[in-house]
Amino acid sequence: MSPYAPESVAPTRIDPVAASASEVIGGPFGRYAAQARRAGSAAWLPAAAVLAGLSSLTVALGVLEKAHCFNAGWSTPDQFWHACYSDLPVSSGIGHAMPYLSGAPRLDQPLISGLVMWLVGLGVPDGSVLGREQWYFALWAVLVTVIVMALVVVTAASVPRAPWRAAHVAFAPVLVLAGLVSVDLFGVLLASVALWAWGRNKIVLAGVVMGLAISARSYPLVLLVAIGLLAVRSGKMGSWSRLAGTALLTWFALSLPWLVINADGLLSVYRSWWRSGASYGSLWVVSGLLGHPVGGRVTAFVILGWVVALVVGAIFALSTERRPTVAEVSLVMLVIVVVTSKAIPVQAGLWLLPLIALVGLAWRDHLIWAGAEALYFASVWLYIGGLSRPDRGLPAGFYSLLVLVRVAAWMYLLVQVWRVARARVSANSLDYAHERPVGQESVGQESLAQEAAGHEPVSLAQEAADQEVVDLERDEVDPLAGPMAGAPDRVVVRIS
Repeated sequence: MSPYAPESVAPTRIDPVAASASEVIGGPFGRYAAQARRAGSAAWLPAAAVLAGLSSLTVALGVLEKAHCFNAGWSTPDQFWHACYSDLPVSSGIGHAMPYLSGAPRLDQPLISGLVMWLVGLGVPDGSVLGREQWYFALWAVLVTVIVMALVVVTAASVPRAPWRAAHVAFAPVLVLAGLVSVDLFGVLLASVALWAWGRNKIVLAGVVMGLAISARSYPLVLLVAIGLLAVRSGKMGSWSRLAGTALLTWFALSLPWLVINADGLLSVYRSWWRSGASYGSLWVVSGLLGHPVGGRVTAFVILGWVVALVVGAIFALSTERRPTVAEVSLVMLVIVVVTSKAIPVQAGLWLLPLIALVGLAWRDHLIWAGAEALYFASVWLYIGGLSRPDRGLPAGFYSLLVLVRVAAWMYLLVQVWRVARARVSANSLDYAHERPVGQESVGQESLAQEAAGHEPVSLAQEAADQEVVDLERDEVDPLAGPMAGAPDRVVVRIS
C-alpha cells in the first residue's frame, strides 16, 4: 500500500462533509467509477483549474459582504454595524507619493505590502472621497481575485498527489469574511510560493520569495523556523542555511534603500508594534476587560509566546516516531504565535488557510474553526461600534467570551494536526512490505542479472544502502520536504 494512497482517493469517498456537499453536483464519487488519470508531472492541473475558477465566486461573496459600505461609504460607526469594515478604502487617499519616504503619508504596513498598496493607489482617479474609496476597493477586489486564484494553483501544485485539498482555500468561509479586509493575502501568496519552491528543491528561489514574504508580513518567519527544526532532524542544516541566508539577504536588500534614505519611515512600523499594547482579539485584551490589564508587559508576553512556539515546535518536530511534515510543524507553531500575540485581527485566519490545505485536515475540523471565526467576525464589529454607542454594542463580557471561543478553536486545530501526525505512524506501520513498484526486481535478482551480463556485481553493502534509499524515498509523505525528502533521521529526541 503506497503512503500516498489516501491522498489519491476522491475526497467525497473519505470525507463525510465533502460527500454531503457534493450532492449539489450529483453526489459522491461512485464505487465503480474510475478517476481520470493524467500522466506526467501536471496531473494536478485539472483540479487546480476547476478550483481556481470557482474561487472567484468565493471572492465575489466577499465583495457582496462589503456591499453596504461600498455604496454608502466606510463611515464610523455605520461600517461596524454592517460588519463591512476594511483597511483598504482607508488607504485610498495615500496619493502618489511613494510611501516610507520623507513627507509621504504614513502607512502602518511592512515594506512590500505598503508598496503594493501604493501601486494600486496610482490607478485611483481624482474625485470625491467616496469615489476614490470605491475605485480603490474595486481595484483591490480584482487583485485579490487574481491572488486567490494563484494561491489555489500554488497550493494544488504543492500537493500534486492530492490537488483537491486546495478546496480548503478556494471555498474557505474565512476568505469570504476577511479576504477584503486587508492586504494580507498578498503575503500569504508569497509565503505559499516559497513553500512550494522549497518542496521542489529550488532553495535559492525559495529563499528569495521567503524574503519577499517576510517583507510583506512577519508571520512567514514562523515557517522559516519550522523548516529549520525539521532540517535539524533530517541532517539538512546546510540546505536550510542557504534558505535562511537567502531570505534574510533578500529582506535586507529590499529594505536597504529605504533605510538609507529615510530609516524612520520604514522602521516606524516595527517601533509602533513594539510600543503598542494589547488590542482586539488577543488574550491580553481579555485580561484587561476582566480587570487585570497587563500594560507594558504585553511585549514580554508576546516574546515568551514565540519561545513557547519554538519549544513546542521542537518537541513536535524532533520527538514524534515519524517525522511530521513542514505544513504540520508550521501550523502548530503559527497557532501558538498567533494566540499569544498582541492582537488577533480577523484577517489572521487567512494565514492558516494554505497550511490547513497542505496538512489535509478534515472539512469538519475546518468548518468548526471557521464557525468560531465567523462568530468573532460579527462580535468584534459590534463591540467596536458599541464603544461609541453602548446601547447598540456588544458588552465587554460577551465579547471576551467570544474571544476565548475563537482562541479555543485555534487550539483545536493545533490538537487535530498533532493527532494527524501521530496517526500517520499507525497508518504506515505495515512498512509496505507486501508491495514493490512494478518493474523493480529484488536486490539479489538485480545482482545476478548484472553478473550474467558480464558487469561487476554490486556489493551486498552497496545493495543494502541503495535499497534503504529507495525505501526512505518511497516512505516520504511530505510533499514539501524538498532537500529533506528521503533523508534518515539524524536527531531524534525521545520523551518518556
